[in-house]
Amino acid sequence: MLGGATVVGKLSAFSKRWSVASRMVGPGLVALVGILSAHPAIGDDRPFITLYTTDLEPSGETEFEQGVRWYSGHAGESFQEVVSESEVEHGFTDNFQGSLYLTYDWSRTRPFGGMPQSADLVGTKAEFIYRFTSATLDPVGIALYFEPSWNPNEHGIETKILLQKNFLDDALRTVVNINFEDTWSRNGAGSWNKESALEFDAGAAYSITPHWSLALEFDNERGFEGMVLGGSAKEVSNPYFLGPSVQYADGPVRVVFGVQAQLPVASNPMHTPGAVADGFTADSERFRAGIRIAREL
Repeated sequence: MLGGATVVGKLSAFSKRWSVASRMVGPGLVALVGILSAHPAIGDDRPFITLYTTDLEPSGETEFEQGVRWYSGHAGESFQEVVSESEVEHGFTDNFQGSLYLTYDWSRTRPFGGMPQSADLVGTKAEFIYRFTSATLDPVGIALYFEPSWNPNEHGIETKILLQKNFLDDALRTVVNINFEDTWSRNGAGSWNKESALEFDAGAAYSITPHWSLALEFDNERGFEGMVLGGSAKEVSNPYFLGPSVQYADGPVRVVFGVQAQLPVASNPMHTPGAVADGFTADSERFRAGIRIAREL
């Protein structure tokens, strides 16, 4: 069990990182909302940073999204990563949505006492969502998500099952995502490692006013050596993340900002020495933040 001093120390570190993130994105967020003009309401509304809903773009509608995510902190080393995603999504029918992304991934790792290493990669990915039932018209919204991705050092395929249940005249939305991911990553020797993940993510978002909503997101991201889909896999990591997000929506414009911290309850099923430090998965970020800006075209 964590002692009082340890808990206070972890909360203090989280507070400092939150303060830094707020100073970085707060002024830009306020300025952007003030500059963009208001238009009629939009159909695709996703008030989360990590979770997907079953609310899709209506048939014939197109939206541009710009997202930036920041990851920080590994055990035994300094770690920073910034991922930028520029996306155009289009509703082909009321129940089928497709998207195309341009991605940029920058990271910097410095082992304590060692030399820093940096990497930057440009890649692409596509995203397709088909909705079987609607959360507003049916008892439960159900959709299937498929995403192939590529950059010079990593290829991946993600498949998600999206579930959504609304309450209080749709003011309260509860969402569950089940994600299967297979990844091929290039190692230092130039060969490819097979890795995969099985994620269970859940969240709830409440519309406080017609423009503002507040959400809480919980992610369990299990990592594997080998393939979850189409092969054998051994579980090597089991971190958990929790944090709030807030959305402002006005006409065709939506801005979502959220933060998450890794919870000190991680496990390593293979009992690898050093894989878990103080309850945290050593090679997973301790803290992450994201902002996503969307506008109907």
